[in-house]
Amino acid sequence: MITKLQITFPANLTNTPLTYRLIKEFDLMVNILKADIDFNNVGHILYEIKGDRKIIESIVDELEDIGLICHLIRSTIEISNEKCTNCGVCTSICLNEALVIGEPDWELNFNPDLCIGCNHCISICPSQAIYDNSSY
Repeated sequence: MITKLQITFPANLTNTPLTYRLIKEFDLMVNILKADIDFNNVGHILYEIKGDRKIIESIVDELEDIGLICHLIRSTIEISNEKCTNCGVCTSICLNEALVIGEPDWELNFNPDLCIGCNHCISICPSQAIYDNSSY
């Protein structure tokens, strides 16, 4: 299973060795897509995680037990079909080919399983049809 895990943690847990634990203790492949700590020292991190579904779900429960707020998400973008003109500009920046245009209909197709949440497509979309649906 490949998924994205969004975690928000309070200031008192910002020193938690989270990435280390995910890799060493749970044998997961982890890619940090986005991370920041705001002015109140509240941390936010977005991981792409590859591993066994049951292990990932149990990790979420364990992390929530220590005070972290966790959300498993499929993608961080959504596309407005009403605004999308199928111009294909977004496909040129999507290196993972989560956004493609092709036969038979030549319309934009989005595969959330391939999306890594980089959100480069949002700023490049001339019709502003692509938007961020993450909670931070």
